[in-house]
Amino acid sequence: MNNRVRALFARVFRNTGYLLTGKGATAALALGSTALAVRALGLEEYGILLLINSFTSSCSVGTRFQSWQPLLQYGNALFKRADKTAFQTLMRHCAVLDGMGALIALTVALLCSLWLGHAFGWPESYGRMPLWYLTVVLFMNTGSALGVMRLTNRYELSVLADALSGIVRFLGCIAGFVLHWTLQDFLALWYASFVAAFTLDGVIALWVLGHTDALKGFSLWGVPWLSPIKGLWRFTFSVSVDQALSRLSTRLTVLVVGIVLGPQSAAIYNVTWQISDGMARPAQMMTPALYPELVALRDKRDWASIRQVTNRILQALGAFSVVVILAAAFVGPWLLHVLLTVPWSGTRTLLLLMTTTAILDLWDVPLEPILVSLNRAHQLLLGRVATMCFSLPFLYWLASIWGMTGAGLATLLSELGIFLSRLGPYLVMSRHKNFQNAQEDPAPSSSISESEE
Repeated sequence: MNNRVRALFARVFRNTGYLLTGKGATAALALGSTALAVRALGLEEYGILLLINSFTSSCSVGTRFQSWQPLLQYGNALFKRADKTAFQTLMRHCAVLDGMGALIALTVALLCSLWLGHAFGWPESYGRMPLWYLTVVLFMNTGSALGVMRLTNRYELSVLADALSGIVRFLGCIAGFVLHWTLQDFLALWYASFVAAFTLDGVIALWVLGHTDALKGFSLWGVPWLSPIKGLWRFTFSVSVDQALSRLSTRLTVLVVGIVLGPQSAAIYNVTWQISDGMARPAQMMTPALYPELVALRDKRDWASIRQVTNRILQALGAFSVVVILAAAFVGPWLLHVLLTVPWSGTRTLLLLMTTTAILDLWDVPLEPILVSLNRAHQLLLGRVATMCFSLPFLYWLASIWGMTGAGLATLLSELGIFLSRLGPYLVMSRHKNFQNAQEDPAPSSSISESEE
């Protein structure tokens, strides 16, 4: 590796370490919260809590603009040359996107709540679907705040809000277990955890902006509401819809399993996925740390380093995947038994299917950020849409026939389709020495038109 690539890997692994430490602590707290909540509420009521939260989260992620990605994609060059006016306009643009997404999410949640309350098992004995909980979607969008922390290389601060949310839930679950809280009480606890994380992210982002030399005098006031950067809207739409469909698909699969097999099966399926995804999480944490570095290499037209970084990461992921499979086979069933008090028998097959799915998702670690940084986000979106057109009906069909094993198999085949939709465009581009025609806009980070697109 040349010196530039060595320095890049040092930053990526350092920032990944920050993210991994925070996410690891959050995951441990989440597992502890799950175990306590299941014992306090029972598996069925916990499944209802999970489905209600999955519904509200689905409304949020399905309407959320991924504001941190345009902030990095187009703001990196502006930040490096301390172009305060243009950067402030872009930052305000991204903050507006967060607010718009939250309001759209609340509207969708209110319109869909009454029908879905019956569909995924909200019992009549509890009265009306808890409409007050739906307002939690107003506190789920923090993309622009995270973008500020990642752009300024303050990854150690970007995990604090998630950690705080996990601590609030865990301490609350201890209290709920001891005091015999009801389902409504646990809903209030989940709500408080989202509000705490939202508030902390906003405070940290404002602090970072006020203590960054290149942004001294930064203000969101006195600048246009929307940025005139060329290509910004198309890029934002592509990455936002792709990520929305990705996260929405995960939550919708839980809802489909709940509708077909009941709340208990939905809880088992979701926790199995959490275990499988958690074992693969260390490598997945590399994606947000890698993306800004690829944007910087793209701005420098350093195609050789981009190719070298991608190949090295793919090699490392091969070895890591073997470790994950072995851990799932020997540790996963025991962990599932401890968390949900379900028998070991029948869980290993589902765990292996879900772990293989998580491994396929791992191989997106270098592919997705490199395609996004090279303005191929629309190709990722097309691949996602094509896959989802068959994956959810396929999930419903296989779950109806083979139960939990069918649900796991359908999830695996869906992820395989997503992976192939990323691998294909990368292989086509990599045939050219300098990634010829890789970007439709040769300088997206600094290309600004005279009027809005």
